[in-house]
Amino acid sequence: MTQMTLNKTLIVTMEECGELTRACSKIIRHGANEKPKYRDNLLEEIADVQAMLQLVITHMNFNPDYIEKLVDKRLDKMMEPGYE
Repeated sequence: MTQMTLNKTLIVTMEECGELTRACSKIIRHGANEKPKYRDNLLEEIADVQAMLQLVITHMNFNPDYIEKLVDKRLDKMMEPGYE
């Protein structure tokens, strides 16, 4: 398998994020329980975005431990009273 360039990786990441956005929208409109296909699609799109994020992290030589700290900080902020 050929390695994607950084630009191609970023483009595919943007596309996958768009597909995840659409999958979220379908869950909001139709519900996750009404049609399991929407739930399954959401799961697939989450996996696709995670895969692309791993590639971006590798391309950019980002420190995964630092990313984890940033994620924890974000989750803590989201748990604060009044966060919407």
